[in-house]
Amino acid sequence: MVSMKNRQKMQAGAQRPAAPFTLVVSDVHGYPELLESALRSSGFREGIDRLVFAGDFLDRGSRARECLHRLDDLGAETLIGNHDQAIALGYWIGEQQEANKAFREPLLERLRRRRIDLVTSIDGVLISHAGLTRVFAADFHALGRDPARLAARMNDEYHAAVERQLEHGRELPEPRILDEWSPQRLRVDDADVGPGRLLDGVEQIAGHTTPTVFRRWTTAMFRAAGLHAIDPGTYGLGPGDHPRHYRYAVIQGGAVRVEAGTMEAGMPEQTR
Repeated sequence: MVSMKNRQKMQAGAQRPAAPFTLVVSDVHGYPELLESALRSSGFREGIDRLVFAGDFLDRGSRARECLHRLDDLGAETLIGNHDQAIALGYWIGEQQEANKAFREPLLERLRRRRIDLVTSIDGVLISHAGLTRVFAADFHALGRDPARLAARMNDEYHAAVERQLEHGRELPEPRILDEWSPQRLRVDDADVGPGRLLDGVEQIAGHTTPTVFRRWTTAMFRAAGLHAIDPGTYGLGPGDHPRHYRYAVIQGGAVRVEAGTMEAGMPEQTR
């Protein structure tokens, strides 16, 4: 039998709101449905929970402006993706849409005002569009293996590099921070990267993966290396698909979980 005192404790616990969490979404690529599905499935509470968008709001779908406005309305902390950077710095990238060149000045203004960064750290978890490799291991060690300090250093380096690019153009390659090893462009599924080349000693959340990532490695292998992959396109979004599915990460109480599924008739089907 449950005593009155214990029953009151159980009732109080049931009425207590869930602790605030951070929702991390990436790669909506002009499909606001991908964002809305993540918000709905996660139970995101505006004004209570925190939203981090890990890059690539444009290209592919036709509703990039709606995606950006929704992120702004929700007060999202926004990181740069490789498609976003290509528009901002004025170079071509695969699947780039001509209409999205209209976002160049708004993106540059955000970069100038540092309203968009390269990396962030939440509860000791590094978040970026594409992930960090051991290229940044010396920096991490020099900063006492502090993810927040590493993110701050990399953001300073990134914004300085963007200024140089805007002044001198793309003839100045910067592989570490703007190009192939950059946390907005890295391909973890490349044969010379993979789980073994990721920055160790820290958990990471990143998007930007493609279906080819699992031709060589498994989700479990990346998890073991500390990477939580959240690009919804890796898990079923193809040309012509209706983006009813979702994939995102939640950081709560210092722990990371990834949730994925498909919104069908208003009911989420989740896999963890």
